[in-house]
Amino acid sequence: MKPGEFIDTYLRLDEENDYVLQQVPCPFLGDDNYCGIYDQRPKACREYPHTDRKDFHKISSLTIRNTAICPAAYNIVEEMKKRLKS
Repeated sequence: MKPGEFIDTYLRLDEENDYVLQQVPCPFLGDDNYCGIYDQRPKACREYPHTDRKDFHKISSLTIRNTAICPAAYNIVEEMKKRLKS
């Protein structure tokens, strides 16, 4: 599938003008909770939840939104909060 076709079929622009999935859960998530396109998944999926980025501090609003749906992002933010209180 060409990138433009993938965008038209599966993505939409959010309020910050970023491409996000049109539906949740991901249309490629199987009944077994495994990704059906794992070997070909987009870069955003490979890097999700984006907590190991070099400029992690620049995407704090995205990280906060991800805490509502991603346990890993939630745990990382909670640990950061604990460390800031120390």
